[in-house]
Amino acid sequence: MTEVLFIEVTARRMEMRACEIAERTYTQGNRLQIIAADQNQAARLDDLLWTFRPDSFVPHGLFEEERDEPPQPVVITTKLEPIPGIESLLMLNYCPTELVGQFSHVIHLIIVDNPERLQASRDYWAQLKEAGFSLRHQKV
Repeated sequence: MTEVLFIEVTARRMEMRACEIAERTYTQGNRLQIIAADQNQAARLDDLLWTFRPDSFVPHGLFEEERDEPPQPVVITTKLEPIPGIESLLMLNYCPTELVGQFSHVIHLIIVDNPERLQASRDYWAQLKEAGFSLRHQKV
């Protein structure tokens, strides 16, 4: 069964928190797919993963379908489809329940200082709960 963890963050810390999650996932020996809201956010994350901490190394890349080699341990994409061989998902946007169900571990970041995003995350929680996912919540 898919476990979904909702983590509270501020809008200013969202991308930094995404990098911390990517680093933790990688150091635990797991692979992670990050679904960014758009190409600009994907590019920012790609850059930030190289610089967010001077002592950190997280092998990552932007997903490119035309490549033949296997993707990096952390893959950033905007496409709403799973990348084969990756069991963990970090959503920086809302994903369809069918996509969420194709991963073992899923993280959704709740933007607590944006009322519209906060309400959308509450609605998303209800949607995933109704769909039968195992849900947990972590405060800031």
